[in-house]
Amino acid sequence: MFRDDFGLDAQAEVVINGRRPDVLVQRETGPVIIESEFAPARSVDSDALARLFLNVAGRSVGVTFALILPRELRDARERELPSLLRSLRFNWRAWFSPTDMGPDEEGSMEDLVSSVASASAKATDIDAAVTCLQEGAYSAGETLYHLEGSMATVAKVFDREPSEEVANMAALMCINAMMLQDRLSAAKTEMPALPVHDELRALVSGEYLRELSAGWSRIIEIDYKPVFERPLEVLRALPLSEASKFVTECRKTAIDLGNLMTAAGHDLAGQVFNRLVADRKFLAAYYTSIPAATLLAGLALAPDRWDVDWSDIDSLKSFTVLDPACGTGTLLMAAYQQILHNHRAAAAGDEMASTDELHKVLIEHTIHGSDVVDAAIHMTASTLATMAPKATFDSMNVHVFPLGVDPDDDADAKVGSLEWLDTVSIGSMFTGVADQAPSDGSSSKVEISRPNANLVIANPPFRRHESGTGHGDYKTRVFGHAEEDADELSARLSEMLRGTPANLIAGLASAFVLLAHRTLRSPDRLALVLPASFLFGTSWQEIRQLFVDRYDVEWVVALHSAEDESLSYDTGIAEVMIVAKKVRYEQDPPRRAKFINLWRCPKHAGESEALLREIRRSPSGFNQIEGPPLGGRELALGAEKWGEIVDAPIGGGPWIGGRWRSSALGQYSNALTDGELWASDCVDITGHLPVAELDAVVGISPHHRMIRGLQGEFEVREGWDRSDRFAGMWHIESDAQRTMVNAPNARMSPKSVGVVPEAWQSAGTLHIAGDVRYTSQRIIATKTDARALGIRSWYSLNLRCVEGGRREAAEALMVIWLNSTMGMLLQANHANRSQLGRGTGSRTMLTTLPVLDVRQFTDQKLDAALSIYEDMKDAEFEPLYMCAVDSARIELDERFIWEVSELDPDESNASLSDLRSLLAQEPSIHGTKSPALP
Repeated sequence: MFRDDFGLDAQAEVVINGRRPDVLVQRETGPVIIESEFAPARSVDSDALARLFLNVAGRSVGVTFALILPRELRDARERELPSLLRSLRFNWRAWFSPTDMGPDEEGSMEDLVSSVASASAKATDIDAAVTCLQEGAYSAGETLYHLEGSMATVAKVFDREPSEEVANMAALMCINAMMLQDRLSAAKTEMPALPVHDELRALVSGEYLRELSAGWSRIIEIDYKPVFERPLEVLRALPLSEASKFVTECRKTAIDLGNLMTAAGHDLAGQVFNRLVADRKFLAAYYTSIPAATLLAGLALAPDRWDVDWSDIDSLKSFTVLDPACGTGTLLMAAYQQILHNHRAAAAGDEMASTDELHKVLIEHTIHGSDVVDAAIHMTASTLATMAPKATFDSMNVHVFPLGVDPDDDADAKVGSLEWLDTVSIGSMFTGVADQAPSDGSSSKVEISRPNANLVIANPPFRRHESGTGHGDYKTRVFGHAEEDADELSARLSEMLRGTPANLIAGLASAFVLLAHRTLRSPDRLALVLPASFLFGTSWQEIRQLFVDRYDVEWVVALHSAEDESLSYDTGIAEVMIVAKKVRYEQDPPRRAKFINLWRCPKHAGESEALLREIRRSPSGFNQIEGPPLGGRELALGAEKWGEIVDAPIGGGPWIGGRWRSSALGQYSNALTDGELWASDCVDITGHLPVAELDAVVGISPHHRMIRGLQGEFEVREGWDRSDRFAGMWHIESDAQRTMVNAPNARMSPKSVGVVPEAWQSAGTLHIAGDVRYTSQRIIATKTDARALGIRSWYSLNLRCVEGGRREAAEALMVIWLNSTMGMLLQANHANRSQLGRGTGSRTMLTTLPVLDVRQFTDQKLDAALSIYEDMKDAEFEPLYMCAVDSARIELDERFIWEVSELDPDESNASLSDLRSLLAQEPSIHGTKSPALP
């Protein structure tokens, strides 16, 4: 059935080194063995472990499966087996080492096949191979870099100035080409093999270099021009007298690497590219992890959500997948694999295309990718080529688009694939489109038309234009060879985005969302990895509104883990994934989404596949964020809880469905935004509180640029005493600011002589933090005895329509509320979550923050609040993440409930105890510190 019904290269009970595994599956990414027993299957795990690391035709078995067969199969007749195998459910687990196994899984035969086809060793299992390639590429690159004449010639191949990065890229491409040649020659007799290596011969005569060049020229005549053309140009740029050591280093690394690799070559290439090419840190081109890519592609290409005949190979010729910032092609490979799985699941017997036939269609017609880094595109091209090394194809839709200002070209500055926002075609500097390539072999640019995509899948660059240390250096590295080029590029992109929902404050990622929207057909899909600020940031508001108005947002995946913030390699930035279906103009989108809040990040593709199966088994309905705090639908693999799924509304404001690890916190905060507090029994509401947006209750001081800096009215310095006329609340000082009352910490001098600056009109004695570090900060709001003006970290608040003696009491109530558990919950729920343990917010964000409407309280209640404040203003609070064990915050909560609110005291305090415990367990609150629980 593995072979005949699902197209896997599977053999039963083949003898390997004296062992006879039940099933051997040969895959391009390495062999897999399946051991099976009927339930209760007491020895199946030990059998699977005994098959690990067997050598199969020179390749090590890195993954084995322990499969438990249902009892119904034991006595089944042979003619009944096909239908039984299709209908029964199986249990299995994958083994990677004697101490490392995958989750316990249950599913259909189709689910098992999917798990086997996608299984790969964990990232930790290929560290040796990563180190080998990294050290080899660095060594060969260093050799090349110190060959001054050769280096200058090689740099021209890349249209770059000589640099260590260019040398590393040249080495990486040559090593990659040698590895591919080795695999191709093993699969195709017409492909020339790597020449036999003789170091003395190579060093003395350069004969090895000539043989290698001749072999690559021959391969290009047959196929694979996009992969081998650039490395061949590198070889031809090297004089024989200088090239031998470089080529020897590359060849040694390629051979050593071939002996080490037991997992997918693409996983390796992506990781090592991240470490090798420093440009990615300036381009913000971080690369998606294999497990995250598998999960995203699986959600986006779920076969039952498309009106596509996956069994018909001709229909796939008109199905287009585009990644306009593809890097090393991880997402494209994941999409490739999911389409392959969809075809195998939909087709049967004679309807199933051969691997080579399907590969040709996907490469020539379906998969489209582009980037601005040629070494990354080379990785994409070579990996695509090795998906089926026996197959041939005529063209490949991968391209390098220019980024920068060409001093020899009078044309405008170019911004990579984002040029498609302004034009229907872009000149590619690297292309696999054979019928459009110059016949004379020149490097003339080929015009590539903007695709009409069925699926846009991408992890676009995140970085904002103004970010980075050393503003001039950042712009130089990102936008060109000189800062004036950067200004030109920035101006061009700003003009392209004018009047659109995208903006450079949100960053380049918002521009790529706009590009995805414009290239996408209706009613097809986009699948994107975006910074978590997409869900909450004010600069993303118009992009969120675009999704609300034009898309059925099917899935939003948010990661809530203290160990893993991001879905990309080493970004250190919280990320989310979004899958959305574009609706036609005449349709009314649902304005809701299902949020998958993961508690941990999958470590390998098998775990992602298991998650996908569990998600697809989910019922059509989920607990809603508007409901009682029951949490979301549990997402579990075996006995382990991996997260929750909750249904929530979406709008231009924050998408709170993805804010919390525990969906119950989202349900509590949604009710509290409307002034309602759920009882701890999740049945009743304990009462009502008046809640309004902050801007309706108070006036907020201006942005810090209007106070200090070039545009500001003041010179600001550290330190303050009572003799200073103009006081400021500048930095947040966690160790010093422990109580609800604090002294100003800055003094300010007006720039204009004899004039009180206008900004001073916003000064006051009540202040709120713009950014909050829950792991160290103790208060969210503070009072100052002296009038002060908030600067950068603090904003000053002036109550509206509250006069006289009531103002002092109302300010006391506001500072109590903002430092209470309920105030903390609403602040964190509303803030931008970009890093663990931190909630950031702009002045614009603060204007819509839900707060207690202190204007609605009677004089008696305000007097009670003032009494609480006077009693507790010198009480020292613990850091916010310790809210569940902070005696001062607990007392503040309880006194507010008993003395000020109209809420049921017993039920409300029980709810607040629950809230404090939930908050303390949130990674976005406690960060990398251990949760502080009673």
